[in-house]
Amino acid sequence: MKHSAILPVTAMLLVLASMLPSCKTSEDNYRKAYQAAVEKQNEAYTGEEVSLMAREEAIPRTLFRGDSIPMKGLHVNTVKLDPPVEVARRYNVVVASFKQQFNAKSVLSRLREAGYPDGRLLIDRDQTYYVAPVSTDSLAEAVDALRRFQSSSPVPVRSPFPYILRKP
Repeated sequence: MKHSAILPVTAMLLVLASMLPSCKTSEDNYRKAYQAAVEKQNEAYTGEEVSLMAREEAIPRTLFRGDSIPMKGLHVNTVKLDPPVEVARRYNVVVASFKQQFNAKSVLSRLREAGYPDGRLLIDRDQTYYVAPVSTDSLAEAVDALRRFQSSSPVPVRSPFPYILRKP
């Protein structure tokens, strides 16, 4: 009689044990919830703007004197402005980027009024304008300027800015 009572109990325990993993949240459920949250957050932006923000958020970090700094290498050209500015040097502190030159010039104008007369606009092959208030050949100077902008910037700065743009 004992063997006949153990068999149904064992069978029932096996069925219950097989159902337990299905009660847990799965990686797929987390991924779906995350994607839904990201889509809701980005619904006000165009696809191009979302991809540009994702690209900029992927700023690599470099070790400099024991400190991790955001630095990105990119081929850029200096935009001709009035008054004229020198060609951008090797290290440029970037505080904003725009698809419209008008918006970039507006931020640059505010930076010049705040004490950065050598600020310049840079442009890449995708026609994205980068606002660089500081351009130097010295990485140490660029890092000092980056730290100043991180602690107090004369213009609003959102992540992933500021960072150092290094011309190859």
